[in-house]
Amino acid sequence: MIIFAHGLEGSPNGSKIRALRNAGFDVVAPDFQGMNLAERVDLLEEICLKYASKRPVLAGSSYGGLTAAIIAMKMPGAFRGLLLCAPALHLIEPPVDENTVLVAPNGLKTVIIHGLEDDIVPISCSIDYAARSGNDVVAFHQVNDGHRLAESHQEIIDAAQLLSGETIDS
Repeated sequence: MIIFAHGLEGSPNGSKIRALRNAGFDVVAPDFQGMNLAERVDLLEEICLKYASKRPVLAGSSYGGLTAAIIAMKMPGAFRGLLLCAPALHLIEPPVDENTVLVAPNGLKTVIIHGLEDDIVPISCSIDYAARSGNDVVAFHQVNDGHRLAESHQEIIDAAQLLSGETIDS
């Protein structure tokens, strides 16, 4: 099972979410449209608590990646893994402030996928997050793609399989 937080301009039926579902994953994708970061964090935490017994993979794209990174820190041990797609880790708005240091929790397998041609979220944010997180980041994929990762759905599916421990027929 995957809980997927979509990005600022995304939706619960975005292309990454559809790709994961088409690959055979059970994906819970809350609707964050029109919400600020604090509202997203509150809703995602509520949903993660609801599905905690299943130990899902937590995933997020862009603004949803930032949301997922925050929840992973708030709920260490609740997830099988963390999948961040071009995460907007550079944004500072409540509950994140200039003193917040985002890292993957100890022991949480994490995969980051970020496009080399991303012109919205600097790839340096993902590089810095991976470095701060140390050995917890199992894979950092820099792909030839833009911010939406439209050409990288197979990498996202592969990462979800790695983190979930599931073999999915696609």
